[in-house]
Amino acid sequence: MAALGEGAPRKSMGMGCHPSQVEQFNADMKRAGIRCAQHLPDGTLEYTSRKSRNEVMKFREFFDKDAGYGDRTHS
Repeated sequence: MAALGEGAPRKSMGMGCHPSQVEQFNADMKRAGIRCAQHLPDGTLEYTSRKSRNEVMKFREFFDKDAGYGDRTHS
């Protein structure tokens, strides 16, 4: 598996949104200062860094029960 970075984006359907919400979600993340993450037209979240994944999780109030070192684990 390639290292996470600009050349190797990861996708998450679990942190995605409905396709009708993509424009609003992307605008909200931009206003929140979240970079390197966007919702694709089908609603899937695409991110290129662990930092942006953590920022989206905090913004959306998600947590990861299987988080690794440095990942968001709680609110």
